[in-house]
Parts: sequence; structure tokens; C-alpha cells
Amino acid sequence: MLRRFLLAAALILVLAGCSRDQRILERVGYIETAAFDAAPENKIKATVSIPLVSQYARDGKTTDELLETIASSPKQAREALSLRTSRIIASGQIRTFLIGEELARRGFWPYLDTFLRDPNISLRTAMVIVEGNAGEIISQEYPRHTKTANYINKLLQKEYSNQSLPRTSLYEFTRDYFDDGEDPIAALVLEKEKDITISGIALMRDDRMIAKLPWDDVYLFMLLYSNLQEGEFTLTTEHPDLKAISVKAVKSKRRIVITKNTSGDYEANIYLKIYGSVDEYIGNAKLSTSERAKVEKLVSEHIVSESLRVIKTMQRHRTDGIGLGKYVRNSMSYDEWKKTDWHEMFSQLPVKVHCSFYIKQFGSYFD
Repeated sequence: MLRRFLLAAALILVLAGCSRDQRILERVGYIETAAFDAAPENKIKATVSIPLVSQYARDGKTTDELLETIASSPKQAREALSLRTSRIIASGQIRTFLIGEELARRGFWPYLDTFLRDPNISLRTAMVIVEGNAGEIISQEYPRHTKTANYINKLLQKEYSNQSLPRTSLYEFTRDYFDDGEDPIAALVLEKEKDITISGIALMRDDRMIAKLPWDDVYLFMLLYSNLQEGEFTLTTEHPDLKAISVKAVKSKRRIVITKNTSGDYEANIYLKIYGSVDEYIGNAKLSTSERAKVEKLVSEHIVSESLRVIKTMQRHRTDGIGLGKYVRNSMSYDEWKKTDWHEMFSQLPVKVHCSFYIKQFGSYFD
């Protein structure tokens, strides 16, 4: 009997202690999207979007509370913002970090430190560079879409799942930042015609944005960056047998081989094997006949020439977003790698691309 009494008393104490940690939804402001821009005197301007529960929304229309301040660090900004809202600010639901282009070109790694130390912030939080002012993006309302924070997140997740855009989360960015054989990248967005559009990829060196790849080149970057399982791409040429082709269900295999020539210089060969189903084709060839091989060759040649152009763009800016440095590093001794200025070496590294494209299906229409 005494044991039962003591057990019941212990349970009551445990449950009473847990009540101190409760968080009532209406009293907590969960940050969904955080935007950071460059400010004078080496400071940052922080803008956060906090969803409102229905009873706090004005006229049932306002669904986000927007707060903005200028500070020296994200934590200082959070403390200042907490003084301007009646709710307890919590960061456990952040889905997207938006970085303004000016801040991205200045460098922003010191401001990521606080997010990496905070166990409440997921490493899967998307890292996005905004062409222009990041705070203005989340401060705008886009009538044709749901609330802005959800709109941006769903837009990114859709492209990630389609393998049309490399996944650029806090985890991938941090991993590549510390990897001396690969430079970080980030998705690039801008406001265009009352919409938000993914405009390309930001190429980084350390934590600074160096250059950008436009959206038309992203599918080439994806082929060079990783293996695809369910990708898609569209390309156009001036050739009468390949004016345009759209390929879906793309499965690709990338193989990188580093060799050393007789003069002791390193060379890189990138082998791409790509399979896909034709979703659209404009050209003079008949895909149901042996002419299909001609189209496959034209696509392969186009991917080779355009991929080399993308690689030369990265070499010109000395930023290795596809990770060739990891393969070069593995082909030399530790001491040799530590003596190597990889960005300088990469800018002059001879690179060859070899591509074999195969059409798996070409639709139910037999031309």
C-alpha cells in the first residue's frame, strides 16, 4: 500500500514539473521564414514572418505577422523583435533562410553560426539567395498564391522533388563550406511580375556569392553535380532535326576520372550516361525509326558543348560547385593537396565531358 502511495506521489510531481514547459499555440510565435539583408556599419537587417492563428488575424485576411529590425547578429535581432510582439518567439519551425544578394556577396557565414548551434533549427532548412532585397520578398503579398512563406517553401520543395534544382539546405551548405574540395551553392530567386520565380543557382566561394548560373543552365549543372533518378529537362538548338526536345523521367549516371598526363598535370574527364523519355519533340527526324539514334547523338553533343560552357563559367570565377576538387584530392597525397591552391588549379584544369544519351520511350504517337 505504501509503495502505491509513493508511486502515485512521484507521478504527480513529475506531471506537475512538466506543466512548466508547456507552450500554448496562441502565445507562441513560430518563425516560418527569416530574411537577412546587408545594413550600414556591417550590420544586418532581419525580417521574419510569423503565422497568425485565426483569432489574431485582422478581418480573416492577415495570416502573417511581419517584424523587422537592424542588429549586429541574428540573436540580437531576435531579442529586439521579441520586444515588439505579444507572443514568445520560437525558431523551431523555420523552413527557409532568405539571404539578400548584397549580404551574400559580402559574406554571411558568421551569421549562420547561431543557427548551427541552435538544436531547435533543422539542418534541412532551405538556404536561398534573393536577387535584390530579401526582406521585401516576404513583406509582399502575392494575390495569386497562398501566404508568402508557404509559397516560397512549396516552390522550392517542388523543384527539389523533381530533381530540377539541387537541394541546398543548411546541412548541404555547411558540409560544402568545410569541404576544401567543393564550394557551396544556393538556390537563387527573384520577384518577377507579381510572382516569385527561381532564377538559377548562386555560385559561392567560401561564404561569398561570386557568380550566378541562369535557370536555363541549371539542368546542365544538375547532370554534372549528381546522379539523377527522376529528373527532367528541356533544350533547344538551331539544328533542323533538334529544334526542341523535352525529356522526363531522366535517369543519369555521372562518373569522374582524374588522370595525370606526361608533363605531370592533372586532367578531369566527366562521363555522363543519360536515359529519358521524350515528352515533346520538335524536329524533322522520326523517333520511331533508326533516325532516333541521330537525335540521341545530337542531344549528347549539345549536352557536351553546353556543359563545357558551364564549367568554363565556374573556372573563370574560380568556384567549384560540382566538386571536382574532391576527386583531384583523392588522386594525390595529403601533403601535395595541402600545398595546392585548389581554386587557382581549378581555373586552369583541363576538363573533358563525354555524354551518351538514350531515349527510353518516345510516347504513344508513332510518326
